[in-house]
Amino acid sequence: MLSAVRATRSAAIRAARVPHLAARLYSSKPDVSFDELQKIIHGVSPKPYVLVDVREPNEVAEGRVPTAVNIPLGDVAAAFAMPSDAFIAKYRIDRPSDEEDVIFYCRSGKRSQKAIDEVARVDHSLSLRNYRGSWLDYADKALHNKPLN
Repeated sequence: MLSAVRATRSAAIRAARVPHLAARLYSSKPDVSFDELQKIIHGVSPKPYVLVDVREPNEVAEGRVPTAVNIPLGDVAAAFAMPSDAFIAKYRIDRPSDEEDVIFYCRSGKRSQKAIDEVARVDHSLSLRNYRGSWLDYADKALHNKPLN
């Protein structure tokens, strides 16, 4: 038990030195599964959300998850630092608020986690989640018409 207390204390000290890690360590939500994503995008889940595809436009041209807005990883930090009117003008959706889950995905899950880290640095109020399976998982399961549970 003492080692668990030391490990927790050690993690808290490291997180306190790096504020964006502190936000991620203590306010992160679990990753989004394919089944949960299906319920969200088809309106079965009542929680408001914004789905962000952080792949490059040429990758998005191959296909995307319905309802997603494309904000490439290289633009994510600047986008989420924009005032609301500029965000709306550029992306044609309202800037995400703390009332919504902001769900990120990419091709395989790595860039989406980087996007979460970058957004956490510029806006600590948002509920940031990762669809870690990302496009590869979605395309595989959705193309096989996996039913909603």
